[in-house]
Formats: sequence, structure tokens, C-alpha cells
Amino acid sequence: MIFVFHGEGQPALRENFLRFKQRYASTSFWEGEVEELAHRLSSLSLFEKQDQRQLVAWEDPPLKELAKPRLAEWGKGEQDLALIFPHRLSAGDLERFSDAKIFSFVPQIPKDVFPLLDALVSRNRKAALLHVHRLLGEGKDLDFILKMIVWQLRALVRVKSGAVRGINPYVVKKLQKYAGAWDLEKLRRALSAVLEEDLRRKQGKKRPLDLLINRIIR
Repeated sequence: MIFVFHGEGQPALRENFLRFKQRYASTSFWEGEVEELAHRLSSLSLFEKQDQRQLVAWEDPPLKELAKPRLAEWGKGEQDLALIFPHRLSAGDLERFSDAKIFSFVPQIPKDVFPLLDALVSRNRKAALLHVHRLLGEGKDLDFILKMIVWQLRALVRVKSGAVRGINPYVVKKLQKYAGAWDLEKLRRALSAVLEEDLRRKQGKKRPLDLLINRIIR
């Protein structure tokens, strides 16, 4: 059986995939050649039991390699296959997976978060600080705010790079207005700053979120 995980809601996708793979005795991630995958799915390793299905997961597989005949062959294997995409697949892309189980994940972003995200990508420090304090004052979870900032910055990276497949056209159009204010190095530093802050907080090293906003917009 083939399972397809896709969508812009990557945090929810990852959480659901972690729960999904718990159904299996073991999970392995495929990094080999596409031509060798059929053999992997049709056989068991020395450490796998004959009476238990295993899961093979493939991160961001190239769609051009996923022709229907090949997918049909994989679907008949002794092991199940999970194809995990970091973006939303179009209706045309999904047609080839007619015999697979599809899991779609749409980002759940409350409307009151958008003013902060817009202020960040427009590099408006004053507005960003105002909105982040508003959200915290309204009781928004800090981890959620950080995830949304990462989501917005990664979307901007994709727009800057032209890799917009799977992103809502409205989001693409809006981010294109701000793309000129960023280069890829600034985006890399901004994402690193958010991920560093997330790690610090998980280690119990809290500090004002203003410092992070200032690092992102400088």
C-alpha cells in the first residue's frame, strides 16, 4: 500500500506521520536509487519479521520518477510505502496516486497572526514588535508563534527561488511584493535566528522575543 503525505501544513503533517508510523514494527527512510525501491519493498531485511508489514518512507521524491506503472508495482510490495512531500500537490499531480491513500494538510493559521507575519516580511520592525506583544498578551502560544514565523520565512525563500509549486497563488502574489527587500542570505540568517531561539527555549533559556524580532529585521 502507498500513502501520500502532502500540504503546506508541515507541522501537522510531521506530527501525524510520527503517529502513523507507530502502527509499524519498524520504519526506514529510503535514500537509494529509484530503480532499487521495488526490490526493497518486495523483500524483508534480516531484522524484520515475516508476519509484520514494515514501512518505507521517502522524503520529497521527484514526481517525474513516479509514473503510474511504477507506483502500481510498488503498491503490490510486501512493505508499505509513505511518500512525504514538503508542499501541496496539485490536482494533476495527485491523479497518479489514484490507488494510494492521500493525507492532505492545510496550515491552520488564525487570521490574527497574519499582521505579524506581514510586518516581518515587509521588514517593519515597529509593527512586528507591536503585533508580537499583542499576540502574547492574548495568550497565543510562543511555540506556535515561532512555527508561524518559520513557515512564513520558508515560504518567502521558495518564492525568491521560484519554487512556488503547491503554494497558494494568493500567498505567492503577496510575498512577491516583499521579496525584493530580502536576499537569500538575509533569509538564511533569519531562519537560523528563529531555530536558535526555539532551541534556547527548549533548553529553558528564555529571553524577550523583541531580541529575535530585531535579529530577523536588521
